[in-house]
Amino acid sequence: MTRPSIDAETLMAAWRASGALPPDAHAAVVEAVRAAAAEEHPPLHLKILSAVGTLLATLFFLAFLIVADIISLNSGSNLLGWGLAFLAAGVGLSFALPRTPQGIGRDILAQTAFTATALGKVMSVFGIVSLAGASTPWVPTAAILAVTIATYPVSASSLDRVLSPYAVAASVLLEILGRRTPGGDPTLALTAMFTIATACAGLILLVHRVPLALRPIGIAALATMGTIVCILAAGHDAGLWANQRPLDPRFIEVVLTVSLVGTIAWAAGGIGKLVRPPLAAATAGVVLLGLAGAPGISFALLVLIVGHALHDVPLRVVGVLALPVFLVLWYYGRDMTFLEKSAALVGSGVLLLIGQAVITGAGWDREDAP
Repeated sequence: MTRPSIDAETLMAAWRASGALPPDAHAAVVEAVRAAAAEEHPPLHLKILSAVGTLLATLFFLAFLIVADIISLNSGSNLLGWGLAFLAAGVGLSFALPRTPQGIGRDILAQTAFTATALGKVMSVFGIVSLAGASTPWVPTAAILAVTIATYPVSASSLDRVLSPYAVAASVLLEILGRRTPGGDPTLALTAMFTIATACAGLILLVHRVPLALRPIGIAALATMGTIVCILAAGHDAGLWANQRPLDPRFIEVVLTVSLVGTIAWAAGGIGKLVRPPLAAATAGVVLLGLAGAPGISFALLVLIVGHALHDVPLRVVGVLALPVFLVLWYYGRDMTFLEKSAALVGSGVLLLIGQAVITGAGWDREDAP
């Protein structure tokens, strides 16, 4: 695990000096810091392994129920009945989780609760869809939304709280792109969905007064943005599979560029900070990146900045890993010859070296930069 960049005493002193910590709240904050420090937080790779193991257990258990003919995929009422039963079991285990002492028993109980809840949601949704008719538009979305609203307040798993809203968004995306209208263009609907997801992510993740219980919805909104960006980054003809005509990414690129500039301003402390030379140069670079038609790179930078500003290690990791992937996709999707792509790569490298030299020479890489 990484060491904290600031110790508790220095942090408390900075809060007192800035007036953010009233004198009468000092004892309560110290107690809260000590309680948080006493909790054991597993490293990120163990959390990922635990999540993967829980997902595999859920899939294998579902397969067992199907192979053993305990549930029938051809009966909507059977699926709905079993789904409600598993949901009740998962919710009951979630309520018992806070009273369980720390240890391997608590971990097993948490994974069992997640598995039961996930199975209950999947069966309930498939049951509702089977009863209402799979060919009816927006029925899957309505079923997922209903199950999510009913279980979100009582779910004890942060992973479940992220995946459920994301499933709703994914269902909406499939409705927009999957149910083709002859001659229709889903660009406007996709742009509206991207704009709504961007607004939700910004309001929930960047506004500190929003309750922490809503933070998973912000992460799901960010994942929805990433999904749409992946469709665009796969090539400008990515819309052919949906409606026989390519999607127009320009509106989404504008929204993403404005969002990235706004994120930089938020991280810097306000829109007025953008007049500082380092931030003005960064803003100009973001605008040029938007004009270059690279939504994937812009999105990766946005996630990286948000993760760094919030001290969120998983978001930073996602941003760091997404950046080279979207860079490769951007160069691969260019309609250029190999010689032109090689020249573009060399030119990009030269520009980055020049930029690094300018930043270092001007002292913009220091905390006390003007």
